[in-house]
Amino acid sequence: MIDNSSTPEPQNSVSAPTTKSGGVVWRAIAIVIAIIVFIPIGSLLCTAGGGFAVLRSFLDQLSPPSRASVTSTQTIVVRIQPLGQLVSVSTQLAKADIFVGVQQSTGNVCGFSANHVAQGAVEAGIDLTLMREEDATYNAETNTYSLTVPAPQLTSCRVDYIRQYDRSTTLCSVDWDEARLLANYNALSGFRDDALEGGILTVAEQQARLVLMSFIEGITGANVVINFRQDSNATLPTSCQPDEPLGWLYDESTNAWSRQN
Repeated sequence: MIDNSSTPEPQNSVSAPTTKSGGVVWRAIAIVIAIIVFIPIGSLLCTAGGGFAVLRSFLDQLSPPSRASVTSTQTIVVRIQPLGQLVSVSTQLAKADIFVGVQQSTGNVCGFSANHVAQGAVEAGIDLTLMREEDATYNAETNTYSLTVPAPQLTSCRVDYIRQYDRSTTLCSVDWDEARLLANYNALSGFRDDALEGGILTVAEQQARLVLMSFIEGITGANVVINFRQDSNATLPTSCQPDEPLGWLYDESTNAWSRQN
């Protein structure tokens, strides 16, 4: 006779994970199975994704966190410019309805147009680096300093903001940024000319005189006289001389732009 009492009981060859991470995985799987078994499929579909939202939340817990990588090129120094300017006035300007219409192709079938609004600023002052040693004198009898400083000039021009709107409808592929560049050139040139015509240099001279007199009187206690040289060869800064958009040429006689091949 064979004694079956000594026969070992068969054991399951696969054991449940005992690690903490393994326990989380098994519990998540068990919950998912329970959701699928005990909640009717129709209920899952009719609850606007409620069951799937639960499933998604558990899957999100098991997924690794999202990551992002950002790469950049090396910084390049374009220009280093010493600053010796006394900016005495800054004027804020705005232009609306800068219309740009581009005519192209036979019969202008691919022509397009857009309006623009722009905001910017023009600043003016004096360049103190142009002062010479003989431009400053002192009279001990009257306790007076006399300074001859360069004539005021524009120091910077810029467009801070430009927005394009009211684009025309066209079936052709067009470059809307091309229209924006033309509008930007028009806005910057207009800001510069309007500021000059509005007397920004006169205001800059008045403000520079007040600033210099107040500063020198404060540190010396002497009288101060400020004179301005009348420089006929004053040049505009680079920022106030915008480059024409690449591929375009402006004709002052016709007040129009033409594309260059």
